[in-house]
Amino acid sequence: MYIILGCDDVGSSLVRNLNKSGEGIFVIDNDEMVLTRLKEPHLRTAIADIHTLDLSTLPIKETLAFILLQKNFKDNLTLVKRIKKSFPDKFILTKATGENEASELLENGADRVIQTIKIITNTILSELESARLKRSAFQLVSVIKAATRRGLAIFLQDNPDPDSIASGLALKRIAEKYEIKSDIYYGGNIGYQQNKTLVSLLKADLIQLKTTNEAQGIINAFDKTALIEASVPSKNNILPTNTIPSIIIDHHQTDFHLVKGEFIEIVPKIGATSTIMTRYMRQLGIVPDASLATALRYGIRVDTGGFTRNTTTEDLEAAAYLSPLVDVGLLKQIENLPMSTETIDILGKAIQNREVRGSYLISFVEYINNRDALPQAAELMIQLEGISTVLVFGIDKNKVQLSARSIDSSVNLAVLLQKAFGFMNAGGHATMAAGSIDLCTFGNINNQALLKVIFDTIRKKFFSAAGVDIEKWEVPKKLELMINHSTRN
Repeated sequence: MYIILGCDDVGSSLVRNLNKSGEGIFVIDNDEMVLTRLKEPHLRTAIADIHTLDLSTLPIKETLAFILLQKNFKDNLTLVKRIKKSFPDKFILTKATGENEASELLENGADRVIQTIKIITNTILSELESARLKRSAFQLVSVIKAATRRGLAIFLQDNPDPDSIASGLALKRIAEKYEIKSDIYYGGNIGYQQNKTLVSLLKADLIQLKTTNEAQGIINAFDKTALIEASVPSKNNILPTNTIPSIIIDHHQTDFHLVKGEFIEIVPKIGATSTIMTRYMRQLGIVPDASLATALRYGIRVDTGGFTRNTTTEDLEAAAYLSPLVDVGLLKQIENLPMSTETIDILGKAIQNREVRGSYLISFVEYINNRDALPQAAELMIQLEGISTVLVFGIDKNKVQLSARSIDSSVNLAVLLQKAFGFMNAGGHATMAAGSIDLCTFGNINNQALLKVIFDTIRKKFFSAAGVDIEKWEVPKKLELMINHSTRN
């Protein structure tokens, strides 16, 4: 049974809804007219003044909770004190207009306090966000519809991950609704086996480009250009520097002064671009098929580390919406792939070559063919006892690739890596970030000296940006031997 003390409009609505649960309801108020308006079955009522009400006459044994809805704060506070004194084990829920009232009610025995102003404010903000999303969806569709003659070219970040791939496919699906043709392009490689399998199982037609000249040719051939999971042309994408994309959708931290486009949606607080795309699809009434729903759900899970980092209410809501639509068999195929030999080798090098300075760890894994193994190595290293921030780096073709992780709330990895290596060479989030540096940055060096120069440069820049004094630390002997051995060979 629920005992409701005070029955304003909120109380009347609550009675109607609680009655559907089948639980008993006992309403007490000092206004007979209020009680006569309650017509629900199995409802008990009583006319009483809360100041003179004998609490011992109430059906306490049957009571699940007291709900206090008096018109003023002092009356609710009085009831809280009386009930808690007489029945300390009973649950008490009441209301307040603000933080101060709520704190006093909780201090005097209330178990839960509903702040009416906060509820109203959150409701208004939610409605305003719905209005903003509706307006943004309209603007996005307007840009897409303008590509009626030659279509939309969708560019992903370099070395696209599941979030990037799924988001690109979602934008393509939106374009299809409005009968606009589109193709998806990317620079770099899709090296990680799970990403390759994702593309294969989805039968996604992603087109790899090698040079910015190729990208420029694609731009010239289409009406509109979209950039997904990146925001600044040439920064972690193959677009030429002077490109102004028609559409930019991303969730990474960036310098907004450098972002230019017709339609821009960058939401760093959200954990995955797949979440943003899911919200747009829902707003536009597009239900993803099982394959696309699986890709989007997987993209959200990967970019939020299994919902353990950078996760917002929006990410959880998107994941909950997608879950019933997912092809479970397809998801299992993607997630349960065997680890490649190269990935195991890189993980081994990351462990062997690690250098620790306080709670910071760096590891140089030398030459790699699979850039996507770096974040796996960083995820492994961050689990080491006493380590809160990790940087793993290796040489992939003509670039030094960086992957970083942190569980230190005082560290913003995106800012740290940009401070160390430059804004155009790094980016990401506070807890996970990445970077890419052209080998030509290190000068014209023969192969024998290259590893040592890269190691020394990355090491000094990273620790310096982090405020770690490496002069008082000696390079671990095994690391020195590794570098010397590599330069001799």
